[in-house]
Order: sequence, then structure tokens, then C-alpha cells
Amino acid sequence: MLINQKRPKKGYALLLFIVLWHYFFSSSFVLRLNPKIFWPTIFAIALVILLMKREVLQGTELTLFKFLSVGFLACFLSADAWTSIINDVYFFVYLGVAAMIGRNITTTKVMKTTLGFCVVHLICIYIQVFVPNAYKSIILPLLPSYSHADILYQMTYNASFYGFTVQTSIAAMYMTIGAICAAIFTKHSKRSITKILYIVLVALFLTGVLFTTRRGSLLALCLVLAYIYFDTSGGKFSKIVLLLLGIAFLLSVGVDWIPGMQGLLDKFDRLSGNMMNGRQTIWGNALSNFWNYPLFGYGVGNASLAGGGALIDNAYLAILVERGLIGSVIWFIPIIWTFIKTYSKKKHASDMDNIAQDFSLYIQLLFVIMSMMENYFGQALAMFFYYVAVLCEDFTRMRGNYEID
Repeated sequence: MLINQKRPKKGYALLLFIVLWHYFFSSSFVLRLNPKIFWPTIFAIALVILLMKREVLQGTELTLFKFLSVGFLACFLSADAWTSIINDVYFFVYLGVAAMIGRNITTTKVMKTTLGFCVVHLICIYIQVFVPNAYKSIILPLLPSYSHADILYQMTYNASFYGFTVQTSIAAMYMTIGAICAAIFTKHSKRSITKILYIVLVALFLTGVLFTTRRGSLLALCLVLAYIYFDTSGGKFSKIVLLLLGIAFLLSVGVDWIPGMQGLLDKFDRLSGNMMNGRQTIWGNALSNFWNYPLFGYGVGNASLAGGGALIDNAYLAILVERGLIGSVIWFIPIIWTFIKTYSKKKHASDMDNIAQDFSLYIQLLFVIMSMMENYFGQALAMFFYYVAVLCEDFTRMRGNYEID
């Protein structure tokens, strides 16, 4: 792998490992520190590093910071200003930590470390599926005790598996991120054996999503993987033919043999085959209640108040009711601008082998799609990884370094 950039210092690599450890193991009260202490501490370290190196905010980081600041001021005008202000601060914290990572660590290093943690989660799900007794005795005790009963019930009666998380949606998110990283390495790897290994990983992560029975995550991952497939070099016609042959093969032999597929099909039966799973009612309530505070919303973190006490599994709607019409416009302008900028630069790039560009664009695409079914854009911790992907590409470009596998 050729990287026209010096290796990151060991201190930064260790810091990356610690940060991603707390991000990917956030479900465990045993394996991570209190997030209210850990993340502000890392943010303080990031700020100290920024001042010591006499660096300034620039590029996409500066744009995101400006709009976050304007949005923060808008929180004072929301229905619950104090709660909104406290919750909004976390976006600044995660942006600062992500910027530290993007400045000092190569995208390839970030992706490989990320992929490693995703593989750990993949192993945990496979252990839960195929060696349930080992899961119950080793992995389950590391998760909060309040979640044990639900996890055991779902895995026993609904074939829905959590792995090393307390929510199947979180497990599915880790699987999708791992699959995207593996797919990018597949695209850029030159050695055939390496390509094969990464392809196998993509298939395993895809199966991992099936084990979580998260239909929206499966659809989003398939769409992103299809985009990556057609975004690789080679003739489009041959790719279409190969894709059609693969679909024809699955239709001819059936899909029941795919691990995890039966549990997903059973879920369709239980929920009358509807992907929405009752979301229409919640979304309808939220839209009706939106007019109570249309300009500045209920306040960041208060989306459930507009949803009648239920979570609003749609980031676009959740942000609308939390931040109001004015706050939502402020929030989404930099997100839309960043996506258009990344797509345009990738489309017209002279170096089509830039891993950082792929990492940024594909993660952004995942967030755009998944935010229709989950609150990806509206949750600070989820946005941390979005910030990492976007800023890794931005700082790589500003350094004039390209990362090619």
C-alpha cells in the first residue's frame, strides 16, 4: 500500500485506538469509561494539540463549525432551550475529536482500525448465532444487565441477534460500516488474494446485517454496495450482466439457504411485510406536533415529545421537530454542501484511486439513506463517524497527499 505521507506518530495511533474503542464499545459499561467524562477529556486533548501545533480551523471543519455555532445560538430560541443547549454541545465535542483524527492520522489507518473493531462485532454476532452458550457466559455479562432479558428473548424466539450491543440498530450500523470499509479496500487492492479476503469480509458483514433482522440497514447497505460496485473501474455493461446473473442465481436456488435470511423473512411475516413497522403513525404525530413550535422546534434531543413519546426513526423529521424550520435549514446546509462538494471532486478527480475520497463519499451516502429510517444525522454519537469520514478526506486533500492501495 503506497501512502505519500509520513506514518502517524505512535501517540496519535494509540489515541485513535482509544477513541474508536469507546465509540464501538459504547454499549458496554464494563469496557469503556463514562462517556460524559471520556469525550470532553479527549476534546480537551484535541484542543491542546491544536494550540500546541498552532493550527487553525480550515476547510470543511471550519464550515461545519460555523454552522454548528449558528445552530447553537438558535437553540436558545427553542421550546426547551436548556436541554437543547446541553445536547447540542456534544456535536462540537465530536467534531473536535474527529478533526484531531483527520489532521494527524491517515485515512487508511483510520479505516483499518475501524475495520478491526467491526470485525470484533462481527465475531460476537457469529458467536451469538452459532455458539449461544459461549455468548451467554462470556459476552452477555459485559453488556448492561437491564438488556439481558430482551437480548435473550429476541435471540431465542425471533432469531434477532444483538452481538456486542444493546440494540440491533447499533449492531447493524457497525456491520454496514465494516462492509463499506472492506468494499473500499476490495476496490483499491492490487493483489488478488487480498481482494478475495476483503470480498469474503463484505459477504460476512452482509450476513451479519441479516442476523440483526434490520431490514432498513440491509436495504441501505445493498444500495451503497451496488454504488461501489458500479463506481469501480471496468465496463458498466459487463457489471450489469454479472449483477443480473447473480440475481438470477439467487432466484433459481432460493434465498432460504443464506444465513440469517430466514429470520428476516419471519420478521416480514410478523409485521405484515411492512418496512415501516408502525413508523407512519409516529411520523404523522410528529408532523402534527411540529406546528406547535415550527420555527425553532422542541429542542435538540426532544424529538420523542413530538412523536407522542416514541422515538422518531427518521433523521430528517426528527431534526425538523427538534430544531424547527430555521434550525433545520442551518443544520442541513453544510451536510448538503459537503456531499455535493465530495461527489463533484470525486467525479472530476484526476486520481481516481483516492481511498479518502471513497471513504468520505460512501459513508455520507450511507448516512443520507439510513437517515430515512434511523436518526443518523440527528444523533451526536452517530455523527462522530460522519465527521471522521468527511474530515479525513478533507485534510488528506489539503495536505496534498493521496492514499492508494
